[in-house]
Amino acid sequence: MSGARVLEEQQRRIDELIAALAALDNKHARDIAQALLQVVLDLHASGLARLAEIVTEADGADGPIVARLMQDKQVSALLLLHGLHPQDLASRVHHAVEGLRAPLGAQGMGIELLDAREDLVRVRLAGVLTGKHVTPADVQNDIERAIFEQAPDVAHIEIDGMPDVNVHELRFVATLPTS
Repeated sequence: MSGARVLEEQQRRIDELIAALAALDNKHARDIAQALLQVVLDLHASGLARLAEIVTEADGADGPIVARLMQDKQVSALLLLHGLHPQDLASRVHHAVEGLRAPLGAQGMGIELLDAREDLVRVRLAGVLTGKHVTPADVQNDIERAIFEQAPDVAHIEIDGMPDVNVHELRFVATLPTS
C-alpha cells in the first residue's frame, strides 16, 4: 500500500474512532477517553513543535530539509493537524496552482487563483480545452487533487470558467459488427 493510501486509511480510521467515541453512552468513559486523546495529541504537538524549531534553526526556514519535510505528505499532514505547518494556506494553494499551469497550458487552458481561504478556494480557468483525451471532469479532478494534496484543510474548491466539451474536438470511430 502506498504512503498516500496508508495516510488516507489512517485518517479514515481516526474519523471512525472519534465518531464511535462520541457515540458512547457512558459519559464518564467518553470524557476519560477524550481527555486521554487530547493529552496524547498535546504531547505529540509539543514534541513536533520542538522538532520543527530544531530543524529550522539548523537548516533555516527555507532550507532543503524543511522543503523535503513539506513535500512529504505524511509529515505535512501531521504538521497541519497540530497547526505547525510553516506555510500558510494561501501559500500552499498558490504552490498547487503554480504546479497546474504547465499541464493545463498543454491542454489549452490557463488558471488563476482568485481566493484562498480555509472555507473556500476559488480559481478561474480561461482558454479552450484542446486535449483530445481530456474532459472537463478530468480537468476538475486534476485541479481538486492538486489543491487538496497541498492544502487538505480546504473545505471547498470552486472553479470558475470550467470549459464545455468542444464538439469539434470529438472523434467518433465507427465499429463494425462482429460475426
